[in-house]
Amino acid sequence: MRCSAFGPFADTVEVDLDLLGASGLFLLHGETGAGKTTLLDAMGFALYGAVPGERGKAGRLRSDHATPQIRTEVCLEATVSGRRIRLTRSPQQERVKLRGTGLVTEPAKVLLEEQVASGWRTVSTRVGEADAEVRDLVGMSAEQFFQVVLLPQGEFARFLRAGSKERGELLDKLFGAARFRFVEDWLAGRRLATLREVEAAREQVALAAARVTQAAGVAESEAIEPDWAPALLDEARCRLADAQQRVERRVRARDGARRLADTAAVLAAAQARRAALLSAAQVLAQQAPKVAELRAECAAASRASQVAAVLEQLDRRRQAVGDAVGARIGARDRLPAVGLDQELAEPELRVASEQARRRIGRLEALRAVATALADDECAEAAARADLADGASRAAQLEELLAALPSRRRQLADRVAAGRAAAVRRPSALTEQIGLREALADEQTLTELGAAMRQLREELLLARESAVALRDKAADVREARLDDVRFELASMLVDGDPCAVCGATFHPEPSQVRGERVTRDDEDTARLAYEDARRAVGDLDIRLTAAQVDRERLRTRLAGRSGAELRQSLDAVSAELEALSPLVVELPADERALSQLELDQSALEQQRSALEVAVSEADRRAGEAAGRAARARAQLSEQLQGAGDLEAALASAAAVCEHADRVLSAEADLLHAEHEQAATLLDAHQAAAAADFPDVAAAAAADRPARWRAAGEQAVRDHDDAQAANTSALASPELQVALAPAADVSGTSAAVTAADAALDEATACAATARSCAAALEELVPRLQAALAELGPALAGARQVRALADLCSGAGANQLKMTLSSFVLAARLEQVAAAASVRLLRMTDGRYTLVHTDGAARGGARSGLGLLARDGWTGQDRETSTLSGGETFLASLALALGLTDVVMAESGGARIEALFVDEGFGTLDEDTLEQVMDVLDGLREGGRVVGLVSHVAELRARVPAQVHVRKTRSGSDVVLVGC
Repeated sequence: MRCSAFGPFADTVEVDLDLLGASGLFLLHGETGAGKTTLLDAMGFALYGAVPGERGKAGRLRSDHATPQIRTEVCLEATVSGRRIRLTRSPQQERVKLRGTGLVTEPAKVLLEEQVASGWRTVSTRVGEADAEVRDLVGMSAEQFFQVVLLPQGEFARFLRAGSKERGELLDKLFGAARFRFVEDWLAGRRLATLREVEAAREQVALAAARVTQAAGVAESEAIEPDWAPALLDEARCRLADAQQRVERRVRARDGARRLADTAAVLAAAQARRAALLSAAQVLAQQAPKVAELRAECAAASRASQVAAVLEQLDRRRQAVGDAVGARIGARDRLPAVGLDQELAEPELRVASEQARRRIGRLEALRAVATALADDECAEAAARADLADGASRAAQLEELLAALPSRRRQLADRVAAGRAAAVRRPSALTEQIGLREALADEQTLTELGAAMRQLREELLLARESAVALRDKAADVREARLDDVRFELASMLVDGDPCAVCGATFHPEPSQVRGERVTRDDEDTARLAYEDARRAVGDLDIRLTAAQVDRERLRTRLAGRSGAELRQSLDAVSAELEALSPLVVELPADERALSQLELDQSALEQQRSALEVAVSEADRRAGEAAGRAARARAQLSEQLQGAGDLEAALASAAAVCEHADRVLSAEADLLHAEHEQAATLLDAHQAAAAADFPDVAAAAAADRPARWRAAGEQAVRDHDDAQAANTSALASPELQVALAPAADVSGTSAAVTAADAALDEATACAATARSCAAALEELVPRLQAALAELGPALAGARQVRALADLCSGAGANQLKMTLSSFVLAARLEQVAAAASVRLLRMTDGRYTLVHTDGAARGGARSGLGLLARDGWTGQDRETSTLSGGETFLASLALALGLTDVVMAESGGARIEALFVDEGFGTLDEDTLEQVMDVLDGLREGGRVVGLVSHVAELRARVPAQVHVRKTRSGSDVVLVGC
């Protein structure tokens, strides 16, 4: 085993357990507080990541003496269940940051390896997984290992004297009674569940009874008898039968009343129908003369419809003649507007139209000349505009070309300066960054000096406080021991043996020398000292880390002061401020210089092209002006005083249009008069054929088609109504007398009364049916609920009795729970195994006896231990044993517990055993007997390690581990190996 910065060991110490165990027995000894028990803690931490007892609760494993550079770590290489493993484990701890200042928390780590033929193979690096693997290999949990392999200092003395509760907690950790507590909890749960089931069954009975009471309409019954609900059901069935018979009688009465009412209604309807038909016959007789006149008029209109088409055509011909006359007059009225006489005859109008057409032909020939004139004038104007624009642009180009040389020199100078700045700027930036970091280091160094002074002051105060708290804790512990002595002294009675030394004479009992001090006061003082000691360690680590940071910063500054660094930084920053604009603008200046040369070449090309364009524009303007002059002369000669070509063409076209319109109107009038005469002859012939004397008579008899259809329909309707009335009056069902009138109201009132009586009987029957149906459904439910309640009550009583028995209540006279009963059996086995060794160590005097006697005050019992004195035959409380006897009994109990746990773990073999302290209370003979027992434990190759500072053991045990303590931490020396 190798451990570093663990507990009191500041550096790395290594213990070869195989070498120590070669003789089967070895001793770990040293001064108090040197770290003997810590070596066993390291072994437990390597295996399980925890240390036993109160030391594990403190959670502080790192050595206060260790430097920050050494990590806390334990490495254990051992053979477990035939497999060679190596466990390397470190707790959560703080270390110095690799970069920067301060501390960082490092999480707990573990490495589990197994030796195979090719070397060490990694099994796991995860904490939980490695812990489970170790538990499987060792066959024990951490609690079991700490109790049966590392026999703890003082733990079994407390176990020996503990009460049933504390003893049960330890046995539960070792043997595990969880499954039996599960049975207890399960039975308690079943007890609650069965109680709930009974309550639910009772609620179901109460609910069913309430519903039966509500459905039957009776008062609630305090006691529900088995035949109560069936009696209510029988009564409901009888009420339903009576109500159904009453409904049948009312139905027969209602049907008779309806038949009488139907007969009266039929007679009343026949009387009303006959009276209506007789009244309609009188009206038809009064309408007969008018219908005869309408029939004659419809016949004349039917004949006139044969001439209607010719008459309509004659009207259209007359209208056409009138329209043609109006058109001719309008056309002649417009002739003066174009310079023609209104009364011109047709031949003269034809001559004027022909002349106007010939003039239009001549004018159309001049349209191309006018178009060419307009084009030439536009071309002349465009050429002269191009000429002026070219001159302006030439002047602008000359100004631009004159300004280019000076601009080119300026850009060339800027490009040269920018390139020089680009070369210098990177090195200046590097210098600036370095100077800023150096200034930051100088500031940090200043702050670190102040912090170190503060830490030194805090460390001095913390050390003084720790010393004061240590002294106070020692004083409190001494006062506590005085109180313990006083408590023991107060229990002394002359003639009774002392619980410590066994003497019956007590000459000087201890007295209280100050205020009473409790165990809590002692723990408070001890914890305060431990907190102060941890605070000192934390401050020491922080001060060491600060010193390391200070030396690192001084090395980086190389003796430069802050003023020197700031002066250099200001100079470099000013240079960079001047260089940056030149570097930033360099690409733009280079592009501008290249573009300037391209622009100069382009401008010169534009100037040459512009000179050619100006010359061409001057030539085009002269040519266009000549063509325009010739076109103007030709147009003036042909128009002969007219305003322009378009006006002359419009005048000639108007003369043609008006003359042609008059000629067309004269022809249309002649054609319309001819068609009118032919149509009038056709109309006279059609009227004579339709039996009319002339066309006027046919026109007077003509009626519209809709009127004729309506008149003919009215005649047919009158004829049909008269025939239907005569037929209806002759039907047999209307051959009734009109008096007396039928009694409809009387029979209707009788039907209403019969319906009301039937509704009342039906409602009563529905109520009775609903009640009977509800009871038919609810009574069986109530009977079923009553049938389920009985078994539920019996089952609940049975479960409750069993649950009370397992929980230590009820008929359980021992007041033992099931889990306590199981642990009591284990304790009985442990006591039997322990007694074998205790008899040997006490010359056959003492054995340990398990007792299940009832505890005082009604507390749980079953886990009691007594020491049976073979010399007196009496059983004694273990608290009455002397100090040496207590150690022997505790050691025997621990060894017995080891035997039972081994058997419980499937017979797992424990090849190493460590016994911590207690030997100082033994006399020489007893110590010899204990050593004989421990020698016996070495049988089968088992290794036994003893932890003690008793000098006599160093002479008895050659193989030793000497743990030495110093101000800088403890170390380990192997002796006799």
